[in-house]
Amino acid sequence: MNDHDEYGACHGPSTTRRRLLAAAAATGLLSAVPGLSALAADDRSMRTRAIPSTGEPLPVMGLGSSGTFAYPDNAARAALLTVLKKFVAMGGAMVDTSPTYGSAETVIGELARRADVRNDIFMATKVHIRGRQAGLDQMAQSAARLGKPIDLMQIHNFVDLETQWQTLERLKGEGRFRYIGITHYLTRAFEELEHQMRTKDMDFVQFNYSILTPEAEKRLLPLARDRGIAVIVNRAFNDGAIFGRTKGHALPSYASELGIDSWAQFALKYVLANPAVNVVIPATSDPGHLVDNMQAGYGPLPDDKMQARMRATMAELS
Repeated sequence: MNDHDEYGACHGPSTTRRRLLAAAAATGLLSAVPGLSALAADDRSMRTRAIPSTGEPLPVMGLGSSGTFAYPDNAARAALLTVLKKFVAMGGAMVDTSPTYGSAETVIGELARRADVRNDIFMATKVHIRGRQAGLDQMAQSAARLGKPIDLMQIHNFVDLETQWQTLERLKGEGRFRYIGITHYLTRAFEELEHQMRTKDMDFVQFNYSILTPEAEKRLLPLARDRGIAVIVNRAFNDGAIFGRTKGHALPSYASELGIDSWAQFALKYVLANPAVNVVIPATSDPGHLVDNMQAGYGPLPDDKMQARMRATMAELS
């Protein structure tokens, strides 16, 4: 029997094998997903990348929750339930949330249990509050809402960073969280993120990166690779700006070489092409969009030459 504490620690066998088995079992369902049936057999499983600090494989397609899981009505809850089911069935694992995203933690916890997928989820959330005890209380509340275990605890947007980092290090040392990290969502935070990545022993860092905002390619992504830090990418669609730019335009002919059949996949595959990126977390409450997004985790990724062509295509549409 596993022994769980109030923060969601699991002092027993890793859930990695269970997640991988669930993903493998789901592979048989993929032939029914449009766009995947044509893939070669070797490409019909979700791509994974190893978390540098442990070697644990993590599926590259995750699920964000900012805005989408906050305060849903009954119809929206039904759609979100389908989103979670399809996400796991298509090989996804990381669900990223925060106590600052309205009722997202509560909704995710309830729906994951209802869909019977909670044990298949790599759960990531954040602490975003000042004060040591307040941080402990917020993290315990997150675990109660989401269910246990919490795989990754992150400090959100540098709030009371040094105080909360001391707590995270202690809780990880006690086995209460498997991974710890720091997050931000703005390019102007990159200088501080770089400093923290150089001076703290973190497992994960989360920041914004997209084909329209490639600044992370210059320093943060190479630094993450050098320091052995797993990268979570947010805002891969630039808050929808990519769709505004591409609306009414057909995909370039070369997109078919990568198995791309939507602009969403175009944007996501560009991000995933960087080997330092472990997981990208687009948020959606639409099951159809979820299926479309997840297909970016299958099949080939662009090489450097192809990425240059993709950047040129986006520049032509500006």
